[in-house]
Amino acid sequence: MNNYYSITAPAKLNLNLLVQGKDNKGLHLLNSDVCFLELADKIYFEFSENDTFLQTNTNKSLLINSKINLILESLYIFRNLTGWNKKFKIYLDKNIPIGAGLGGGSADAAATLILLRKLFNNERKSRKISISYLYEIANKLGSDVPACLESKSLKMSGHGNKIRRNVLSNNYYYLLINPNIKLSTKKVFSHFSCSSNEQKVDKKIIFENISVYNSLLSSAVSLAPQINDILSILKNIPDIVAYGMSGSGSTCFGIFKETKTILPISNYFKNKYFIWYGKKKDYSVNRVRFSKMLENKF
Repeated sequence: MNNYYSITAPAKLNLNLLVQGKDNKGLHLLNSDVCFLELADKIYFEFSENDTFLQTNTNKSLLINSKINLILESLYIFRNLTGWNKKFKIYLDKNIPIGAGLGGGSADAAATLILLRKLFNNERKSRKISISYLYEIANKLGSDVPACLESKSLKMSGHGNKIRRNVLSNNYYYLLINPNIKLSTKKVFSHFSCSSNEQKVDKKIIFENISVYNSLLSSAVSLAPQINDILSILKNIPDIVAYGMSGSGSTCFGIFKETKTILPISNYFKNKYFIWYGKKKDYSVNRVRFSKMLENKF
């Protein structure tokens, strides 16, 4: 009987994103309020004689590179830093769109680190890895990975790697609309100028004392005009609480008090765009699960 260890890797929603210039190394400085959603990838690990990577393929637009990805990169860096040479068969059930401004790759990396720490600590009782050391590893993988380790409502600053807890109500529903366009964060930033009109984004949209805006909106729209079309439709929904674009795009979001307001707009877009709606959720770092059964998606 095989033993499987699973973990959820939730999507990160940037409620706002302010680019505040660059540091002396030329890296952009950011401020952002984020929350994590019920939308999540799921990753399964099984001890094996060799490393193998498998993923669901019901939706080809969600397939990632099976040879080079942040899950494998996280495994390799963890293995290199700890000297723990266990091999795994890895299964990925991918649900977060790729290149969508929802932190899917970073979420997968963070979840992989959490799972590996759990398995390592179970075996090495005398030399356990601390959470603080896990954050050090996360910083090596990307600026969003530490926040994804936390997977709770946060305020991010610096390069995105400085985080502190925030409190947001759980009384709202979030609608995500992605026009099935992958945007490279690097490419969006290459179209951004701190001295441009992008800093004049309308900051009058308020959600729970948070100004909902995005400095990268104009850059993203120049690469994917459909973003502007989606936001224009969201803007005109009478009962919408707030709306905007997440991260570097291309996912747009609307926040609502009731699902009945969401259904007409989700039905309008569902035939041509990725649509999801649900609630935010705060996750525990102790979210690794053990099972003798693998979901029958692989």
